[in-house]
Amino acid sequence: MTFCEEVRKETDLYWKASIDHPFVKGIADGTLPLEKFRFYMMQDAFYLKHYAKVLAMAAAKAESQEDLIYFLNTAKYITEAELELHRSVFQELNVTEQEFEGFEAAPASYNYVSHMYSAIHNGDVSEAFAAILPCPWLYLEVGQYYKNARPGVSLYEDWIQLYSSREYEASVLVQIDMMNRFADPSMASKRTVLKQHFKKSCYYEWKFWEMAWTLEDWGKEVEVYDFAANS
Repeated sequence: MTFCEEVRKETDLYWKASIDHPFVKGIADGTLPLEKFRFYMMQDAFYLKHYAKVLAMAAAKAESQEDLIYFLNTAKYITEAELELHRSVFQELNVTEQEFEGFEAAPASYNYVSHMYSAIHNGDVSEAFAAILPCPWLYLEVGQYYKNARPGVSLYEDWIQLYSSREYEASVLVQIDMMNRFADPSMASKRTVLKQHFKKSCYYEWKFWEMAWTLEDWGKEVEVYDFAANS
């Protein structure tokens, strides 16, 4: 069993929870309120901006020219292609430039990005890659699971089409092969660290749906306990 086969099996809880999440199901059947999708797209744009930066930082730590070129090219692609998609979607969702400039990341997206930065700052390329791989891989599985869905909402249909495409699948398979190469079977302790990074990102992937579904903010996350009322 390869490293990716092992870690995918060990984190299956988060993958199933993501596929079955009401936010994702709402995209697939067209019932997701646009307000929630709008919130999600703004958070995702924040996430992708920092995802690209983590890739660029990984390039600086790459030990082979092949990996250096891969990380730089991927960072460039995300910056130019995926963020451009968000800009076009922003127009459809009436997200203004001024609104996005004043945007504050929700706790889940902020924490997810911080986790990725921690992996690249405190570890090597393999640790950073373990932290960023769950995102594209999980989106591929979600896209493939709902590839035959017909939500009847153009934004949602485009979203499903993107993540279920053969081109997207091919790019993720390359990344899975890279992760297996980075996870040296002879270094058991290192593989444990990689699995921990991977698992945390799987959790944050699920949390990202939950964040958008609940329109999470920094106030809603605080529970004020009134002990006097219970005395």
